[in-house]
Amino acid sequence: MKRNELIAARKSKGLTQLELAQRIGITRAYLANIERGEHDPSLKVAQAIARELKKNISVIFRPESA
Repeated sequence: MKRNELIAARKSKGLTQLELAQRIGITRAYLANIERGEHDPSLKVAQAIARELKKNISVIFRPESA
């Protein structure tokens, strides 16, 4: 996953980790783990993140090598 894409997309919307996490119904700690690459989100969570950030899921969660 391209975690820099996720962080950049979140920040471009002016959202903190807590704000985004609350909007999609997860904890800030879980979102932080996703951003650090320590956890892969479920498809449902990935879709919620992409929808909230108004980004294509494949842009935010593409493999590092892509």
